[in-house]
Amino acid sequence: MMPFRRVPFHLAALAALLTLAAPLGAHAQEQSSGFDFGGGQPIEISADNGIEWNREAQTYTASGNAVAVQGTSELHADKLIATYGGGGNQIDHVTAEGTVRIISPSQTAYGDRAEYDQVKRLLVMTGSGLKIVNADETVTARDSLEYWQDQDALVAKGDVVILKSDGTKIDGDQVTSYFRKNAEGKREVFQVKAEGNVKIDTGKEIATCQRAVYDPATRIAVLTGNVVLTQNKNVFRGARAEIDMAKGISRLLPGEGQRVRTTIQPKQNSNQGSEAPASSGNDTLALDSTASVQ
Repeated sequence: MMPFRRVPFHLAALAALLTLAAPLGAHAQEQSSGFDFGGGQPIEISADNGIEWNREAQTYTASGNAVAVQGTSELHADKLIATYGGGGNQIDHVTAEGTVRIISPSQTAYGDRAEYDQVKRLLVMTGSGLKIVNADETVTARDSLEYWQDQDALVAKGDVVILKSDGTKIDGDQVTSYFRKNAEGKREVFQVKAEGNVKIDTGKEIATCQRAVYDPATRIAVLTGNVVLTQNKNVFRGARAEIDMAKGISRLLPGEGQRVRTTIQPKQNSNQGSEAPASSGNDTLALDSTASVQ
């Protein structure tokens, strides 16, 4: 491996790719040591086959097990390409190709390709094994992971699956996480939106809908669009549901001119071999007494 400790100014823009280290989890917090846009910490680029500057193509290319390191964050790829345009030394586009890994102290993102557009301030990561792994959860997506820097939002698209450490599984066509700094100055998720064929499975209850908005601070999720809650063999249907995961209480509400409906199965005797309904402890989505069910 040939290390390059004094990296040309242009290659500092490779650090833009590391913004994908922003966490997607509802409880994770971004570390202050993550990659930035060539800020205070130096960036070390190394590659087995060296770094090439192409004046005509206006590109810098690090190829052969290319690695960019800044502080405690790392970007790994088969090839890193930085393209600069008519604005002099300003990088317009950065691409990482082949076995891409973006590593921070709290998590790792995997993909086959990552691209950063300086004008849109948008990072897009794609690949057949697209995922983000941290201590709290694993997130997979079929189509892409997008980080919109100006909005501080991370979007997972296409058959998104979030598997949390407590066993809860969340599916959706698209899941967006929004970040902001808390009182201590650390970035954290303040809202998560799931859209399209949403399914939340706690292992005891299943909720399906077309849209869900989750607040990590209150642990309250609001579900809308053909909401169906299933508890054991009991099924509840309505237009909107408010689920308090901390208290284990769910409220199902009708739409305008509609009624909330439910089908409750009778409890079976133990000698018939059927299981009794689960209790409504704090880890359930049990409907409370204020729910309007007819």
